[in-house]
Amino acid sequence: MLPVVTIHREYRIHCTLGTLLMPNGKILKTMERPWLCNLRNRSCIPEGEYLCRWLPRSASGKYKRVWIVEGVPGRSGILFHVGNLVRHSRGCILPGLRHGRLKGFDAVLASGSGLNAMRRQLSGRNFKLIVTS
Repeated sequence: MLPVVTIHREYRIHCTLGTLLMPNGKILKTMERPWLCNLRNRSCIPEGEYLCRWLPRSASGKYKRVWIVEGVPGRSGILFHVGNLVRHSRGCILPGLRHGRLKGFDAVLASGSGLNAMRRQLSGRNFKLIVTS
């Protein structure tokens, strides 16, 4: 049985902020692109349930030890990876320890620590992702 990770979203005009609940009860925060009808490279993914598969490295090689979100309608290459601002994502999910402001913009902070918390908890395993609002 796969571990379950849940993201509860708060939609804003310029970004989507989320609260991520890990299987052990640990709470992380997320940042994604705003909802723009699932437009490729511009929108967060639709709410729903997805399989997230562990990747030792992304297809481009840019990101190491991340998860890819599979089964997103009309989309591919959606990762959980490090980043702080919405411009650091082209539709991916950026985990962190808390929300805040950076350079005057909404941000997810301590992103490396957030991703490392996921790595420690999930130990390179696949998981089921549930995205709700």
